[in-house]
Amino acid sequence: MKVRRIEIVRAGWGVALLAAPGVVLTRVHGVHVDRPSLVVARILGARPLSQALLSGINPTPEVLAAGVWVDTVHSLTAFGLAGVDRRRARAGVTDGVVAAAWAGLGLRHLHTGEAKTSTSGDLLARNFIGALPGGRGLMAQARRVRAEQG
Repeated sequence: MKVRRIEIVRAGWGVALLAAPGVVLTRVHGVHVDRPSLVVARILGARPLSQALLSGINPTPEVLAAGVWVDTVHSLTAFGLAGVDRRRARAGVTDGVVAAAWAGLGLRHLHTGEAKTSTSGDLLARNFIGALPGGRGLMAQARRVRAEQG
């Protein structure tokens, strides 16, 4: 069984944003801490923690493909924030780079991963992510991994 350590790191990042958003915003992102930024940081902390918990340490190809899609969208929106809000540009770029790295690692693991037994999350991933822009190609890759390994 392959263990994706990145899911443990992802969960830790989410916990840090939930537990100490002011520290992360100040030290990592260089953002002035105000109430709206604390709320957003906590929301952004819940996202990677939820994803790590749903993925587990050995996600199926379908769940991995869904994670790649979510991380890519997160990265693009973070870079968008950096482009439109100069005060939060550093935070947007930092968050965008982290999410892009997670997407890249997920895509790499999807290409080299092993098919594991389907889970209930696979159906959700196929039906939801497969219907979104770019999701169809990721789900096709997940099916190829299953066909090669299964």
